[in-house]
Amino acid sequence: MNAPRIATVLALAILLAVAAWAPLVDRDEPRYAQAVREMHQSADLLVPKNFGQLRPDKPILIYWLQWAATALVEGRELGFRLPSFLALLAWLWLAAQLAQELCGEKRCALLPGMALAGVLATPDALVGALTTASLLAFVRAAKCRHPRWAFLAWLLFGLGVLAKGPVTPLFVLPALAGYCGRDKELWRAAVPWWGPLLSAAVVAAWFLPANLATHGELARLGLGKHVVQRAVSPLESHGIRGPLGVLLGPPFYVASLAVAGFPLLLNLVRFLRAGEKKDPQLWRTVVWGVLGPMAVLSVVATKLPHYILPALPLLFVAARPTRGQQVAGAIASAVLALGLLLLTLGTPYRPAGLLVRRLPQLTCAFPLQEPSLRFYAGEKLIVTPSTNGGCGFWLLRAGEEEKLRGFLAPNAQPIRTFSGWNLAKGRKETLRLYQLKIGRREKENPGPGGSSAESPTGRGFILAAKNGLPSTRRTAILAR
Repeated sequence: MNAPRIATVLALAILLAVAAWAPLVDRDEPRYAQAVREMHQSADLLVPKNFGQLRPDKPILIYWLQWAATALVEGRELGFRLPSFLALLAWLWLAAQLAQELCGEKRCALLPGMALAGVLATPDALVGALTTASLLAFVRAAKCRHPRWAFLAWLLFGLGVLAKGPVTPLFVLPALAGYCGRDKELWRAAVPWWGPLLSAAVVAAWFLPANLATHGELARLGLGKHVVQRAVSPLESHGIRGPLGVLLGPPFYVASLAVAGFPLLLNLVRFLRAGEKKDPQLWRTVVWGVLGPMAVLSVVATKLPHYILPALPLLFVAARPTRGQQVAGAIASAVLALGLLLLTLGTPYRPAGLLVRRLPQLTCAFPLQEPSLRFYAGEKLIVTPSTNGGCGFWLLRAGEEEKLRGFLAPNAQPIRTFSGWNLAKGRKETLRLYQLKIGRREKENPGPGGSSAESPTGRGFILAAKNGLPSTRRTAILAR
């Protein structure tokens, strides 16, 4: 086994370990995980939900695969990430096959962008694999003129839409147009009249009944908000509105491609400068398949670096990665994954959530809304601004005690503190857990060994209970 293969295998082993050990990363991973958990609880595989509310952000395919994987790997983060890791393996193999089909030699390397997609419980590795598989089948359909390849291409095209909406069409169609050019025979072989109908049928088989089950909300939110609104205005502040955002789009995605495709970007630049004379068809396929989607994404108001990831297989085709570059890509992928592991192991949300899950009473955490905290705590966490939910504990960010002056005594001390890094917000965060009791006077029940009395302010009760955390005795004033 040569050095690139050894480096790639070792890097993949590290990625698998990270997928198994790292806590779920805010914000997207816990949202997918929560939807899958509720699928298991409700046996409803048609409509993904978070805490009973419709989650229309992405189509259904990734949820189904995670549902199946978590049935095998129950109660572990790896179950949610296993589909992404397996999709990464398929993506690498398919990229090598695509390179061989387009330029006659297998070219592949494990790149940091692919590696990160392969360890996160999101659909990015899946849509990358399906997009590459669809393009590969289209190229073979155009070459072989056989309907079975066209059937497979359009089937995979539809599955790509079920994985992440318009991403597969955005990357496949420009590359296919570059490959076929003005050759009508290639177009007829790759795009039979029934091909788009097959893809539409694959998508409609899920979308129509799911939309009916939600009384049209899936279409309104899934298409209206997460496709149309994402295109015209920055979603969740990811991007810049107006002409400035369009102008900054190309450098943003070039930089994203440079990091995700390290160390191959310079090879791509050399190919773009010299490749047209050597092989015009290959040059068109790469240029249209990489720069075409990049131009569209630059116009789209919402901008995120992982949007460009499906273009990476065409980077292999253009870049001709050397053995040294293959080793460098594998090392960079492993280092990135280990960095993610170190950062996530320090997050405060998994230990805080798991402790809340074991507490004998509910915990209020308003205004905390971190998805990973909610996922790990489960139904034991109340995140709505309510004071009558029977909570026995309150989880606060450090410094927010002043907001709850009516709930906490001036000398109230936390019974547990959690500190760590918030990756989504890029800052360190400290959480403090207080023991208290919320409820009306007639419902007050301090439990064995506890006592309650009306507070001097008349606003609540003083509670001193022995049934909280082990070896813990705290006093708190509760608002009525």
